Amino acid sequence: MVENNQHETDCRIVTNDDMPQVLHLWQTCFDDTMKFVLWYFARYWKAENTIGIFERNNGVDTLQASAQVIPYNLQIRNTNLPCGYIVGVDTAPEARNRGYAKRLLKESLCLQRERGQAISLLMPFEGQFYYRYGWPFCYFHQRIITDAKELRCIAKPWGTVRKVDLFEAQDELQCIYDMFAMRYHGTVNRTAEQWRLQLEDAQIEHTACFLIEDEQQQVQGYFLWTPLKEKCFVREIAWSHERAKAGMLYYLMQNIPEDQKLWIDLPEDDGLKYRMAAAKNDIVLYPFLMARIVDVKQCLEALWYPDLKAELLLTVQDDFAEWNTGNYHMIIENNRAQVTVVGETVSEDLKQSNIPSGTISIEGLSQMIMGTSSADTLVQQEILCCDTEQTPVPILQSIWPKQTNFINEYY
Repeated sequence: MVENNQHETDCRIVTNDDMPQVLHLWQTCFDDTMKFVLWYFARYWKAENTIGIFERNNGVDTLQASAQVIPYNLQIRNTNLPCGYIVGVDTAPEARNRGYAKRLLKESLCLQRERGQAISLLMPFEGQFYYRYGWPFCYFHQRIITDAKELRCIAKPWGTVRKVDLFEAQDELQCIYDMFAMRYHGTVNRTAEQWRLQLEDAQIEHTACFLIEDEQQQVQGYFLWTPLKEKCFVREIAWSHERAKAGMLYYLMQNIPEDQKLWIDLPEDDGLKYRMAAAKNDIVLYPFLMARIVDVKQCLEALWYPDLKAELLLTVQDDFAEWNTGNYHMIIENNRAQVTVVGETVSEDLKQSNIPSGTISIEGLSQMIMGTSSADTLVQQEILCCDTEQTPVPILQSIWPKQTNFINEYY
């Protein structure tokens, strides 16, 4: 699309020929190492997932802003749901304050809508910028930075820990991750290719891979250890049972140098925080990823529902993706939802028929479907308003109960 204003622009999917400009803009805006950038654009980047805003001058298009939408499948409400992860939102310094970032976000949502990606994820540089466009935080990490000896009340000798080659262990890592992810909601269904890319990235950061095995030499857990200045960063850890977790923590406690801190990010509900030894360190609930619904009707119809029959009316307000603003009549049966977008007059008739009805913002609906907040909590926060005497809250609590989300993808 072209705008006729002070800056004639073209916003479009880039081509492979545009890659040098995309790479240069990335280097201008982000402080990644050259080794990572060259790997990223050789192995990870794809033109068809990148939107660029070009300014045209004397027939020459110069890239001024770009964003990428990386496809993922998430496990949401017992549904393997296609989603998109917005990364690399960047604007050239001389082109800032022209609304390009906002435009890229809108175009990213339009692209996701066309591709049937029901949920949009992003990792913000700050939350404030994205709240106004309908992205709330939906994923949190429990972040612990402490002395390794603080693990002594939970760390126990168990199993055999051995260091292995990153790529040699890919099958074992994927098996343990899949078991671990089953405990949580909103997790990524990682493919073999996604695992390969994860491990290539880890290799760039000099990450070491450790497996823990039982007496039968069966792998029961893993952790990825990245050396940082004055810290041992456990970039990912997963286990099949608590004994394996205790054994890996014991190994870390025994092997982290005394002059280094342990930095470990765990799922929000992990119990390590209850078993710290002596020091009263801060344990941070770290806001990790934001998420929002791309297209309400697509999303509601894609989800799996519990075995019940229900009918309700939801009025949704979305000030950014205006196609979502409207009244949604839901009939739930046979584990699916039939969703009809109805006009204001019809919705008033439905409300008068005393069908459970509610009004909610896109942020609130996103948090409820993602499992971050329950319906009754959203009512207390005045994000969900009940429009009829017959409240929709019991139905909403049944179909979308609160969950514990976990994700560990950084792009």
